[in-house]
Amino acid sequence: MIKAVVFDVDDTLYDQKAPFEAALAPILGLPSEVDLNTTFQAYRQQSHQAYAHVINGHWSEQEMAVKRLNTALLAQHLPAVDAQSALNFEEAYTAGLADIKLFPGLSTALDSLSQQYQLGILTNGNTQFQLAKVMQLQMHRWIDREAIVTSEEVGLAKPDPQIFTLMNRRLNLRASEVAYVGDCYSMDVRASKQAGWQSFWFNHRDLEEPDGQWVPDQTVTDPLELQDLLLALTTIPEA
Repeated sequence: MIKAVVFDVDDTLYDQKAPFEAALAPILGLPSEVDLNTTFQAYRQQSHQAYAHVINGHWSEQEMAVKRLNTALLAQHLPAVDAQSALNFEEAYTAGLADIKLFPGLSTALDSLSQQYQLGILTNGNTQFQLAKVMQLQMHRWIDREAIVTSEEVGLAKPDPQIFTLMNRRLNLRASEVAYVGDCYSMDVRASKQAGWQSFWFNHRDLEEPDGQWVPDQTVTDPLELQDLLLALTTIPEA
């Protein structure tokens, strides 16, 4: 039986694509209305891989900023940018993240969930940056600091199942008693299932399952569906 619901942060609690596009379009000399969805997805994939290099001490934060952007651009057959342009993008993107808001419906769902379940956050990334997003989203209304785990803080990163096991200990629960909500199949669905958790896939970018080996327990495709799923959990009688 589920006793806790744990959330990813980026593109799960808020729309990460909007500040990304707003920051990148001027750097590339593109009009703001150009759809950079494929570049955004490539960037996110590079971010997942880049965090491991930072945690292992292979890259500095600045090296990561430059390499992950240019790798994403080249993967989409777009020209690479110089280091200063990449850092300018990073600065503009970070500034945009200061104005993020929860997806519609999440606040209502969290109000109800917090009355019945432990809530937590498990996210890859720099602790300072991720906590700043958590505060901007006002997640502290529902989640204590002890229930927030970042990859930098613990020296582990998704998709390593060990970071989920560490979260079990933070919550003092068995793996089968925790559900994870995330937007990325490989980092969130597959990794949490491998750790023995239930997995709710917030697939609002209409992505395909890369292998289909690990099937999410629930899949929703827009914020209102996610709200309905979370609210449905509150109608389950407590044991």
